[in-house]
Amino acid sequence: MIVVKKQPYQMKNTAVCIGKFDGLHMGHQSLIAEISKYTQYQKVLFTFAFPEGPYILTPEEKYVKAEKLGIDLYVECPFDETLKELSAEEFFDEILLRQCDAKVICVGDDFHFGKNRGGDVRLLQKMSEKAGIVCIVVPKKKMYDEIISSTRIRKCLGDGSLSLANELLGAPYMVMGEVVHGNKIGRTLDMPTANQIPEGRKILPPFGVYASRVCVEGEYYFGVTNLGVKPTIPGENQIGVETCLLQFEGDLYGKKIQVELCEFIRGERKFANLEQLMHQMEADKKNAGLFFGQPIK
Repeated sequence: MIVVKKQPYQMKNTAVCIGKFDGLHMGHQSLIAEISKYTQYQKVLFTFAFPEGPYILTPEEKYVKAEKLGIDLYVECPFDETLKELSAEEFFDEILLRQCDAKVICVGDDFHFGKNRGGDVRLLQKMSEKAGIVCIVVPKKKMYDEIISSTRIRKCLGDGSLSLANELLGAPYMVMGEVVHGNKIGRTLDMPTANQIPEGRKILPPFGVYASRVCVEGEYYFGVTNLGVKPTIPGENQIGVETCLLQFEGDLYGKKIQVELCEFIRGERKFANLEQLMHQMEADKKNAGLFFGQPIK
């Protein structure tokens, strides 16, 4: 069970990995793999809450993914003035030793900590050795001869390279949120959809239609998702994530679902009328079904 704490939280006997962890990508997962070797300790992901965006995963999405990766306790520490003023020594003593009770610390090789980023991995190793703590420094992980980084993934998403972004993330790009009422156009076309409004600071891939996988209360369903502003519908529409689940019946309003974008099908475009849109939506459903090996009649 993961517990989200908005303030540093006192724990006992922990193996802690520390970082921003935007995306919790394959490089970040190599840190989690290291602390997972210490089965006698509680596995802690210690991350920071930054007020500004943009980000690949919202804090809640990061929490959910951390749980899937086997983290026992998720700690989100506000990156506020109090934290910024802590020296490297104070951060180590107060946060890692006293509050986290860390027995194992795992960081990336570019990790810095303390006021003005005054501490580096060499200082962390020195402090850890003196305190009798295991300190693991993990080198950058590469894929296709380039370092895996959140910056690289953001660029992939912006460029529309969803397949590569998903490989780097180690899981499909995700949008998590409550299902809200839309304009009910899908229902009038006999194709009801689940509508979500993504957070404004979340990085989005190009507008268009995607084959998707949808998690509803722990169960997964295949779907087809439109990301964008629905230009065929009159008026000024806000950016939304609209998903038609291929094999689901039931009411999703008010429920929190996770929509994973697996494959780009086509770009968003404006149709002359709703009839043309309906025909295209039927084709989109079939293409999504073919991608998942589930032919749609």
